[in-house]
Amino acid sequence: MVLLLGECIIELKYFASNARRIIRQMMEVGWNTLPLASMIGLFTGMITSLQTGVELKNLGLQQQVGTIVGLSLVREMGPVFTAFIVAARVGASWAAELGAMSVSEEIDALRSPGIRPVRFLAMPRFLAAITMQPILTVYSIVVGIWGGALVSVNYLGVSRHVYYKRLFDSLAMIDLRLCLWKALVFGALFSIVSCYTGLTTTNGAEGVGRSTTRAVVISLSLVLVADYFITRFLG
Repeated sequence: MVLLLGECIIELKYFASNARRIIRQMMEVGWNTLPLASMIGLFTGMITSLQTGVELKNLGLQQQVGTIVGLSLVREMGPVFTAFIVAARVGASWAAELGAMSVSEEIDALRSPGIRPVRFLAMPRFLAAITMQPILTVYSIVVGIWGGALVSVNYLGVSRHVYYKRLFDSLAMIDLRLCLWKALVFGALFSIVSCYTGLTTTNGAEGVGRSTTRAVVISLSLVLVADYFITRFLG
């Protein structure tokens, strides 16, 4: 996987000749995932506001719910949950697609006329993931903040002005940088894992299913591991 990552980075200089494939993969990661990201972001914000707001209301501190929703979504829940849904949806699809090509010897057929599989198949997916993952994460966080505001205003009795003021006052530039770094790393992780498991698939249809499962499990595990170390050393 490390070698594949290095090859993808080297092949980035050929992005112009692969523009159509890159745009197609960017649509898959970004636009086609928007409905799911909207739902996950909305209910994540609503649940966070509800769970913390009820306890804060018992203490007379419900005005602070905006602070908790903003920090939790920007620093942790937004990047991680978005990475989970993209890895589960797009990563599994990539692993299955490349796995089917591998077991049907389409990958070997590409090599025959001198086409590099990494440049043709892996690099467009890698570039699409690291480009669209931060954008999708920011979108999901914005929707989550709005969902938290719905619960705060209509259920907890917190004014909209106070909610957003406490939220924006609590956020610092380092929180936004941390969020974007996490999204970038998570996008790179799930794309490399998915491409690697797909390109190394063997044993027919059974192998395709196994590779798809491996891609999702390894991606989600690495996202959590990377989340800890990024928070530890950059947060």
